[in-house]
Amino acid sequence: MTDRIDQLLASKDGADPALLAALDADDLADALGRALAPDDEHRVRALGILALIDPSPLGALAQAVGQVLAEPEPDPFTLAAALDRASALGRDAVPLVQAAAASGEPIVALAAWRTLEQVATSEFLDVLTQMAPPAGDVVGDQAAFALSVIAYRAGFSGFELTPADDTRIVAIPADENEVFFIDTSPPTEDDFALLSRMPAGELYLVRPEREGMLAIECGDERLLLCIDSDIQMGMPDTFLQGPSLAGVVTALAPLGTDYSVRYLVLTWPDGTGGFHVMLCQPDGVQAYYGHADSDEISDGTATFGLFTVDRPGACPISLTPSVSTSGVTLGGDLLSMTETVTDRLEPEATQ
Repeated sequence: MTDRIDQLLASKDGADPALLAALDADDLADALGRALAPDDEHRVRALGILALIDPSPLGALAQAVGQVLAEPEPDPFTLAAALDRASALGRDAVPLVQAAAASGEPIVALAAWRTLEQVATSEFLDVLTQMAPPAGDVVGDQAAFALSVIAYRAGFSGFELTPADDTRIVAIPADENEVFFIDTSPPTEDDFALLSRMPAGELYLVRPEREGMLAIECGDERLLLCIDSDIQMGMPDTFLQGPSLAGVVTALAPLGTDYSVRYLVLTWPDGTGGFHVMLCQPDGVQAYYGHADSDEISDGTATFGLFTVDRPGACPISLTPSVSTSGVTLGGDLLSMTETVTDRLEPEATQ
């Protein structure tokens, strides 16, 4: 066992980049050994370290994930963690993960579908569609959403989401005084450095450039809107040509050590010269919805309202995005309620 791996395993606030850069072959062997040891209490964390230091297709992470998947009686939580870490392998994770999507263990199948959602590309869509369980439970619903994300990433039709209708939209009440202002700014050097350390799979294969990022602050949260560079080059026309995974919204960890994806930005044409925009959580829960009518698109710019979709924990907002080849700007009231709306699924108190 090496001191540097011990330090990484003991860290509570993310991996120190300087420490990662100092790792040598002995450290890599130590992390791999811990990840391969079924009785090592740090096995899952060791898998995470391998995802940071050797996510190459034939590297240590792929070896460790493959062995966990091949164990005759793997612990389902360890297996789910291995499937989650496999996203760092990008597209190369698909052959490893695909079989686990058919597992009878829900936690394993769920983790597999979430990883496939992150990294699978169009050539896998047909076979994944055939093996997907029916929607109606947590695994089936996740599989259906994963297929939509994979199709949107490729620009394929046939897997479109259902737009949110007016009955599912919640707004800030006119007399509401407890609100946060939403502030925007270009990303900082620190923002870009943290984002650059995220593997492509963790960004759902979205390829943002700094010019396509927007930092958003609301209350004590800091978010980064990251638009795929290929999508941005043709906005908003791109959104009229077919479905797209336009980008992701990442959230800064409370200790400021890393970003993680909070929302996927999905768009698709409405068939009448406009387009829909839906921000979804990685589990498929719809969070925000907007619709740009054809008359809201002119001179290379589309401007539309973005609204909160009713769900447990929903926080109403009031803002108006504009999209063009220059990126995304936020206008309008730029407000968010400080408290979430009442959970409408909560049962009434009994008498």
